[in-house]
Amino acid sequence: MQKIWICGLCAAQSTVNKFYPQKNVNKKILTNFVVAHNPHKIAFFACYSYPQFYVHCPQFLLISKTVKLAGNEVLYWDKKRGTYMNISLNLAYGRGTTELSNTFIDHYMTACPPVYSLLYILSMKKLLNNEPISIENLATQFNITQSDVQNAWAHWENTGLVKLEKSKNDIASITFLPVNSLKEVQPAPAEDVKPQVAESRPQYTTEELAAYRQHSPDVARLFDCASRAMGRLLHVNDMSVVFSFHDWLCLPFDVIEYLFDYCETNGHRNLRYIEKCAMDWADKEITDVETAILYVQSFDKNYRTIMHYMGITGYPTPSHRKYIDRWVGEWQMSLDLIMEAIDRSVAETGKAKPNYANTVLADWHKKGIADIAGVKAADAEFQKDREEKNIVKFDKKAAKVKVNRFANFNQRENDYSKYEQLERAYLEQKLK
Repeated sequence: MQKIWICGLCAAQSTVNKFYPQKNVNKKILTNFVVAHNPHKIAFFACYSYPQFYVHCPQFLLISKTVKLAGNEVLYWDKKRGTYMNISLNLAYGRGTTELSNTFIDHYMTACPPVYSLLYILSMKKLLNNEPISIENLATQFNITQSDVQNAWAHWENTGLVKLEKSKNDIASITFLPVNSLKEVQPAPAEDVKPQVAESRPQYTTEELAAYRQHSPDVARLFDCASRAMGRLLHVNDMSVVFSFHDWLCLPFDVIEYLFDYCETNGHRNLRYIEKCAMDWADKEITDVETAILYVQSFDKNYRTIMHYMGITGYPTPSHRKYIDRWVGEWQMSLDLIMEAIDRSVAETGKAKPNYANTVLADWHKKGIADIAGVKAADAEFQKDREEKNIVKFDKKAAKVKVNRFANFNQRENDYSKYEQLERAYLEQKLK
């Protein structure tokens, strides 16, 4: 073990001389270096500086079972990350270089948009030099939107090359994981990677919008379609909202154009209303015009009909959607039954209250009523039971005589019909 330790000291000294040539490495510096690194790390440095140790002196690695060679790379087991880490990522500090694995270049770099790879490389360089990394800063440097940066990080996280810790509106930390060089990397299908949508709509500058419009015919056509549907020229804020339908909500251009045509046909030219529709379509994951047409037909048949019957002309709120989805989807109620429940809400409360109609429909659903005939039969049975209960209640009340100190004597039993006969006879005699 003493020989092994001496080899470790030599490897450590050589490593210090290699990566810190500007320093005069004396015995004190070497001692501090050895004390600061446990035998696992010394074996690690030895393998990196002298790979022949792994071949000619395997007993050297008896002090650590956590070091291995993978091709031309030396890896060690990182307990905190739970994976093997590449030495090049840990020893590149201060060397003025950023090393990339050939596996990354051959397989990962060619399977994604170029800006994703550039962002990955720049972020690695920043991390190695202790430079701050933020979504806003990367978007500015590459002249792209913040959502593009988020989609890039989502891509690298899905491929297993980085581990992200996210904060509310940014990325708290980035951990670069080792590139797997032991097997060929197969790029994941595009449909398996779901675009990441930020919590709030991003803002775009006038220069960004002008650049998108100039370099993308789809964006220019989208702005023209929006201007025609809204019946006016678009301001900068309007273009920012319209462009966010594609960039933020990830809706295809043809779906957005169909959305504007649909809203224009139904007389809705307010951009706030159109934005609510776009957010709803994004939640429903509508990615093509055919799906949008089917959804619109279902929406017009159910939501729009019920909302108009309730006297509501705007886009349904989340509360209204919850009720309507329950009535139509979960309980399979017909429109006739829903309208009957709304009529009863108006009759009882003076307003079309969804919560009152929901109570009525819940009772009908529990009883298995599926049409108006069933409602009338249930009403007749309820009325009959109510009358019978009232008769029984009246009889019990009449039969029971309440006795207390004010009614503890025999009641009078006068025959008032005799009084009427006497009075009639008296009046007749008086008229004679």
